[in-house]
Amino acid sequence: LRFEDGDNPYLSRTPSSTGNRRTFTVSCWVKRGNLNVTSYIFKANTGTGDGLAFRDSTTATDPFTLYWFFSDTAQGSITTNAVFRDTTNWYHVVLAVDTTQATSSNRVKIYVNGTQQSFDIANYPSQNYDSTVNTQVAHLIGGYASGNSHFDGYLAEYNFIDGTALDPTSFGETKNGVWIPKAISGLTYGTNGFRLTFADSSSLGDDTSGNGNDFTSSGLASTDVVLD
Repeated sequence: LRFEDGDNPYLSRTPSSTGNRRTFTVSCWVKRGNLNVTSYIFKANTGTGDGLAFRDSTTATDPFTLYWFFSDTAQGSITTNAVFRDTTNWYHVVLAVDTTQATSSNRVKIYVNGTQQSFDIANYPSQNYDSTVNTQVAHLIGGYASGNSHFDGYLAEYNFIDGTALDPTSFGETKNGVWIPKAISGLTYGTNGFRLTFADSSSLGDDTSGNGNDFTSSGLASTDVVLD
């Protein structure tokens, strides 16, 4: 699915019931476009809320990095050492959160193309921290509901797992030295889990996980379903 940040594009869904606020996984394939905007991949709540985003190129302290931040500012944020400024290739991004873990560094993990990332800033959440994820607030893919910070580029094979923190091997594999997607099978998506393949141009937010957790689109059109 193609996102043009000038159109303020996003997908949105508000869960009807609360899922697991402590343990979940986000997995998606990303191809970046405009690097001059902070690009949200995932956001829980249109205001203050937990979110996953790429930093824009004008952020002096940590441009181009991938970071996860918390709705509770006392929890801080987590920022990768690596930078992501390639606009020609795909990144596979996996965020695995499990705040029930006793060891703080096991509570939030970010993987890119199958490799666990090290962090420049690592303010891990407190044990059993309850995020805004899986609460009954708007969950957004591609940015805020209005204004700036919308994603620019392409997203593919978007999976969200409610209740389990998974590693990248559930979604991808190495073949001839290259990390590639693999057929998805046997995943337990949980109450608010979903799978978006963007295969139906008449229903951009169609959830194919079997849960029926469909998303509503804004600033997107059927013509934004494209081949790479």
